[in-house]
Amino acid sequence: MVKFFKKDKECYEEISMKPEKQCEQLSRFLQYMLGRAPDEFGLYLDKNGWCKIKHILQVLSEESGWKHIRQGNIREIFVLTQKHGLEMQNDMIRIMDRSLLPVPGPTDKLPKLLFTYVRQRAYPHVHKKGVMPLGGKDVVVMAGDDQLALRIGKRLDPKPIKLTVNTHQLIENGNSLEQYGESLFLTSYIPTDCFSGPPLPDDKKKARKHKPEKESNKTPAIKPHENYGAFFPQLEDTTGNKESRKQRSKKEIQWKKERRQKKRR
Repeated sequence: MVKFFKKDKECYEEISMKPEKQCEQLSRFLQYMLGRAPDEFGLYLDKNGWCKIKHILQVLSEESGWKHIRQGNIREIFVLTQKHGLEMQNDMIRIMDRSLLPVPGPTDKLPKLLFTYVRQRAYPHVHKKGVMPLGGKDVVVMAGDDQLALRIGKRLDPKPIKLTVNTHQLIENGNSLEQYGESLFLTSYIPTDCFSGPPLPDDKKKARKHKPEKESNKTPAIKPHENYGAFFPQLEDTTGNKESRKQRSKKEIQWKKERRQKKRR
């Protein structure tokens, strides 16, 4: 028996399943993913329907109930299941019946905005040169749904950079734009004037430097609690209000002389 755990909110549900049954269910799920709606999972297959197994594992790790699947589980399908409808070659996998696979083609239902994500490290280059195909692909993959685009982007970088693509501007620039299935859109290149993204880190620093500082001539008020235990010396000149010792001694002598003269009388 194969046992694994699936997290559902705060509860853990133990699921027990025979290896043959698990392989059968997994093969059905892969048949749907690779044979009918790869775009639903943010997958773009090559012209022969092949997909890297590591990309399949990334998708499975995002799907509830399939996060426990590893490459060994996929290979078990070919050993324990007869009618799996799949074929594997080195690190690639595809479905045998590819008649229902979506085919890239032109569309009249283009969204005004499309979304794609790039690695943080690659963003400075993309910001200057535009977006080009990666990972051996011949197209840049975009999505009309931001959440699906983010899902694809997180397979490249845990915190990818979001780019918003203006489809009208892209077509005006002469770039081809095709739809793949219901969810994905493809182009060979996205020029810099066809997308918008966050400012580069250097641009943020420059903006902070040029930001005008508020000038204030007012002396900051001292809060009452800041005076506790503090000594402030008297800076005003108070010498004019006090008599010197010499003046006080003269007054005392004069007073004594007047008293003696009265006694003599």
